[in-house]
Amino acid sequence: MSIKAIIVDDHQKSRELIQSFCESYSNGVIQIAALCPSVDSALMAIKTHKPDLVFLDIDMPEKNGFELINNFDVLPFEVVFVTGHANEYTKAIEISAMNYLMKPINPLNIKAIIERFETKTALANSINRNEILKNNLNGENSTILFPSNDGFTVVDTTEIISFQSQNGTGKCTIVTTNDTIVIHKYLKDVMLLLQESRFIKVSSSAIINKKKIASFNSKTYTLKMSNGSNIKVSDAYYNKTKLIDALAN
Repeated sequence: MSIKAIIVDDHQKSRELIQSFCESYSNGVIQIAALCPSVDSALMAIKTHKPDLVFLDIDMPEKNGFELINNFDVLPFEVVFVTGHANEYTKAIEISAMNYLMKPINPLNIKAIIERFETKTALANSINRNEILKNNLNGENSTILFPSNDGFTVVDTTEIISFQSQNGTGKCTIVTTNDTIVIHKYLKDVMLLLQESRFIKVSSSAIINKKKIASFNSKTYTLKMSNGSNIKVSDAYYNKTKLIDALAN
């Protein structure tokens, strides 16, 4: 397999560093077709080279990385966003199952991206992640894509009832109105992806959707959910007053 790539970053040293890492850690799989200092030059390079992969800096002057993807309804290439700091953009990227690299870049992450590339490319036509990303960037956050061994699992957040951890295994169970899904993610990491206005963590082992609560039993300190399940609330997280406030807001 050969992956044709372009690198878009307004800093020359950053472009050259990513190129060097690709050459050193991809075993010749990634072929760099162009180094672009701006969105406009990148659009020309995309038209000329038709890359499979674009390393795209988010934080560029004049036009940022997202202005490049706004030129496409469906992305004809895989994107690896590059940024110097975590923010609302990286959250939107992660819940859209897209890759991003944090500066300073760990070259081993280049190898991980290559391993995921084939599977995601095969699924690109079945799910428009670019549209999902745009919605998430606008704050809608109605869809989360969780990476899986075969690619990713698409979850409608409005259908989620709860997340429940699997005893420190690095996995958790998503219970929805229609299905039960197991994902490879710690509960604390899942919480970072969710809207705080909709979801709260009620114990070390459970996150619930506030809009799916049917009732609260103050004697047993449990929440009855819309599917009939009961979830215990930890008093270490909420006393009764704070719980009521959290559920109301």
